[in-house]
Amino acid sequence: MRMSVFLMTMLLLCSGTAWGQSTNHVINFFDSAFLPTSLTIEAGDTVTWNHVAGTHLLTSGVPGGAPGTNDEPGLLFSAPIDSQNTSFTYTFSQQGTTIGFFDANNPSQIGSITVLDDTLVFDVGVVDNEYLPVVIEIFEGDSVRWVHEPMEMFHTVTSGIPGGEPGTIYEPGFLFDEESSDLNPIFQYNFDTPMDLPYFCVPHVQFGMVGEVIVQDRFIRGDADRDDTLTIGDAISILSYLFQGTATPECLDALDVVDDGTVNIGDAISLLGYLFSSAAAPVAPFPEEGPDRTADALLCR
Repeated sequence: MRMSVFLMTMLLLCSGTAWGQSTNHVINFFDSAFLPTSLTIEAGDTVTWNHVAGTHLLTSGVPGGAPGTNDEPGLLFSAPIDSQNTSFTYTFSQQGTTIGFFDANNPSQIGSITVLDDTLVFDVGVVDNEYLPVVIEIFEGDSVRWVHEPMEMFHTVTSGIPGGEPGTIYEPGFLFDEESSDLNPIFQYNFDTPMDLPYFCVPHVQFGMVGEVIVQDRFIRGDADRDDTLTIGDAISILSYLFQGTATPECLDALDVVDDGTVNIGDAISLLGYLFSSAAAPVAPFPEEGPDRTADALLCR
């Protein structure tokens, strides 16, 4: 793959533009208590414990917690909080976990940090011979919940298409075939695999009662070649797509390094700035795979 020396030199000298930052949450230590005692945060957020009064030993885990687990005292962090050590900050990156903490100088003071995972549940209305919305875009790991409107006629939520090929997701009912009625008003399904799944209502498909769930793949922002690492090769892949006519990547969203809903030379410059000029890291999903909830036209298949 060829690239002009001038273009490479310019890119390597450029710093990436600033990306969004995580949220910092604060817990204050008083003489015999800390407030708040619990927090719910996003992965990548930080928590700062501040000294107000007293002498404390902030310790992760729980008193007597099992060794080798997050409950083990001090496994993740242990820090004095006192007049000489007035604050301690920790970044929580593991999704879907609850991390305990306590004051080892007063073990009855126990708190917790819950780190949300990145899956969501999306509602689809079943009403007036329609699914609303007709098409919904989600990511693997997300769920869709079909909600039947009260007093609405009997419907079904049936995966596939009428006459679809047996043994594939297009076969009627291959993944699910559920009643949607006043007696069974809610049906929820978790999608753990990327796919474009059509579905329909058996008694009303002839009236156009069909829908589609587009389940996108999780990705690492900037990982243009999908090898789970960010290297100069990813910047080259972006430039090749833009200027050398290579095929459109299946995960175009991964190329949108600055998360502005487009793919352009600025994405390659920003990635090179991160790799070689100490510019800010990409925003989520990074450094682990995840969904991109930003509303734009870029998809990841």
